[in-house]
Amino acid sequence: MKAWLLKGYNQPLEPIQRNRPQPGPGEVLLKVRACGLCYTDIKIIKGEIPPPIVTLPHVLGHEVAGEVVEIGQGVSGIATGDLGVVYSYVTCHDCPKCLTGRENICQNLRRVGFELDGGFSEYLSIPAYNFCPFSKTLQIQKMAILADAIGTPYHAITRLAQVKAGQDVLIVGAGGLGLHAVQIAKLCGARVLVADVNPDALALAKHYGADHVLSADGAAKAVSELTAGQGADAVIEIVGAPETLSWSLPATKSGGRIILVGYAPGRPFPLDTMMMHYREYTMIGARFVTKAGLQELIKLVEQGKIEPVVTKIFPFAQANDALDALRNKTYLGRIVLTL
Repeated sequence: MKAWLLKGYNQPLEPIQRNRPQPGPGEVLLKVRACGLCYTDIKIIKGEIPPPIVTLPHVLGHEVAGEVVEIGQGVSGIATGDLGVVYSYVTCHDCPKCLTGRENICQNLRRVGFELDGGFSEYLSIPAYNFCPFSKTLQIQKMAILADAIGTPYHAITRLAQVKAGQDVLIVGAGGLGLHAVQIAKLCGARVLVADVNPDALALAKHYGADHVLSADGAAKAVSELTAGQGADAVIEIVGAPETLSWSLPATKSGGRIILVGYAPGRPFPLDTMMMHYREYTMIGARFVTKAGLQELIKLVEQGKIEPVVTKIFPFAQANDALDALRNKTYLGRIVLTL
């Protein structure tokens, strides 16, 4: 089978041929039909996510949708021909985190596209537990991005920020995750404010339901004016860089929540602990959706309540071109490889 292999940091992926995997007991073999690209893939290529998380040589790709072509021993409830999205967090099911419904921070976690090879490959064998089926009426290229590009902001907004109707939510960054965060916050009944440096991204955020779009330059002042000096009830920090945190934290309402979705490796941010103390902020890191959350999302997409934002589809043979487009921010929304 064909796959794309990362052999060295800051190098193009190399096309390779390898043996088609066989599903073991409790596993299913997928014919990968689509794989979304995430900026985390660029961080891996740059060496910013080193061993033991990612070890070279490595196959990228953690946003995967595919078709079941073989079923391992002991698997029930799944049939060949089923389409589904991969829940990319392979968990132990036995640690205290898994047993209390927080499998996304499993103590023995392995992830497709990180510790495990990913979806830049024609076939992928995964535990049957990690296969989440969806209706064959849906476009598989759009469904590929569900677990991360939509699942991560869904987890951040519904589980961690616990956004409620009538609240003000500030979303910092209107890229692949931010555009879905807009839709999710609107579903919760919030008034949604979006800040970004790119006017085209802000226009797209407006298209997907943002109530107010703000240039990042001067966003803190604009948030204050729009909220009568109170600040946002919740700030969803998609960027997570010092440049945005310097103003997004003060734009948070006293007693509000700041959810850190994005992160900037090796770029520490000096935290104003006095401000945190007196304004009683709650700051929470947001990692990934749970499987239950992903299943909820599939239903919302099937019901037409959330639209996956895929703005460019590349054929599998053009994986390096797709990564270049991601690196250069050529397209708004998500980029997907199709097989």
